[in-house]
Amino acid sequence: MSDDVHGAQQQAPFPAPAKEFPISPPALNVIHLNGPINSGKSTVGAALAALLPAARFIDGDDHDAPSHLPYTEQWELALARITRLIGAARDSYLVVAYPLDQEGYERILAACERRSARLRVITLAPTLAAAQSDRGGRILTEWERQRVAQMYREGYASRPFSDWVLDTSSSDPASSAREIARRLAAS
Repeated sequence: MSDDVHGAQQQAPFPAPAKEFPISPPALNVIHLNGPINSGKSTVGAALAALLPAARFIDGDDHDAPSHLPYTEQWELALARITRLIGAARDSYLVVAYPLDQEGYERILAACERRSARLRVITLAPTLAAAQSDRGGRILTEWERQRVAQMYREGYASRPFSDWVLDTSSSDPASSAREIARRLAAS
């Protein structure tokens, strides 16, 4: 309130400060593409984000962690970055490409719950032979081929928290993205 020239109190022309009326961020849908190395998470994710309105794509491998760090530390930094981006997102859709184990899933789920965001996990699961092959312009190293097999043994291609599993063995990224978008629209 302020005094006018006659000393009378006047109402402020604007509402109270925002802390009294917190503004919620827009509704957020997080589409997390899970799967082993070379399952198509990044290429399908980018294609899917291009199909969805007000969508942003996050490649979990773009974590800026120094390459000299052990993989477990790089993976920790990647998950921390993803959860921060979920908390700050202003988009309608956030499409995330990153392999999840149970602990990673629980962290992503908690970040979504804090934001009241809807989480959908789609696991991309080509056959092991397809995932170990050079496909989509990617030439795998011997270490990557071994890591793919290890990820299949560890269950990355069949997580129980997945909303559904999509075999990407014989489909191109654009077709896989359209199939995911179709299923999202139907659910």
